[in-house]
Amino acid sequence: MLHSEPATPTYYLVDITDNPLETLGNCNGYYECPKGEDGKRFGPLVGYAGTYQTSDDTRKQWVGDVYANFAKAEEYPLVLEHFAEQLCLYINPLIDSIDVFCGAPLGGYAFAQMLGLVCDRRVIYAEKKVTALATAHEREKSDVIFSRHAPEQRDRVAIVEDVCNNFSTTQKLIQLIQQSSASVPAIICLLNRSPTIDAWYVPENATAPIPVISLVRLIIPEYRQDDPTVAEDIACGNVVWKPKNEWQRLMTAMDME
Repeated sequence: MLHSEPATPTYYLVDITDNPLETLGNCNGYYECPKGEDGKRFGPLVGYAGTYQTSDDTRKQWVGDVYANFAKAEEYPLVLEHFAEQLCLYINPLIDSIDVFCGAPLGGYAFAQMLGLVCDRRVIYAEKKVTALATAHEREKSDVIFSRHAPEQRDRVAIVEDVCNNFSTTQKLIQLIQQSSASVPAIICLLNRSPTIDAWYVPENATAPIPVISLVRLIIPEYRQDDPTVAEDIACGNVVWKPKNEWQRLMTAMDME
C-alpha cells in the first residue's frame, strides 16, 4: 500500500514592521476613509462604540473616518507576539506590581493571553452581559462580569484592552476587580485614541490615578452626527454603523482610492 506524502503546510505571512498601525494595515485591519482634495469622501464613515446624548434625550453613536480593527491582527499569532514584546518594554518598570492580566471583552482576550505568555503572568477574562438590545440608533448595552475566571483576593490586576477611547468598559472593570478585593495597577491597550485621557486615568469616586500604557497613542477625531463635517454623509446614508460586520466594504473602498 502506497502512502502519500503529508501535505505541505501553508503559511500566511504578514509584513511586521516597527510601526504598529502599519503592521495592522498589513493584516487588513486599518481603515481610513479615502477623500478627494476637496474633502469629499469616496468611502463611508464608520460608527464608533461611544455614544452621546442629544437634546431630545436620545443617544447616538459618534462617527469618524478611521477605524482600527485589531480583530484582524488576532488571526496572526506572530503579530500579537510582536505587539506584546513591543509593549513589554513600556510595561517593564511596572511588571513587578502586576500579578495577572485581565482581558476585557472581547478585544482584550487574545492580547492578554499573549502578554501573559511573554511576561510570564496569569491571565483571566471578564465577560460581557447584555442588559439592553441594540436599536436602530444605539448599540446594545452591557455590563461586565466574571464567570469562567476571577481575580483572587489582593491580586494586582492589569486591565488589557485593544482600543481605549471613552474608558466606559474600563471603569466597569475597575469596579468589578475592586469588588473582588483586588487592585488595578495599570491599564494596558494597543491603541489609546481618547481625546482627553492620556497617560493617566482617574477612576470615578477615586483620587489616585492609574497609569495608561499604550502601544500607540493617537487621537482619532470623532464627530456628532449633526456636525457639518459629516452631516451630508449621514443624511445620504454614507456610514457603516458596525464596521466589523461590513469590513470588506471598507477595505474595498480603500482599494478604489
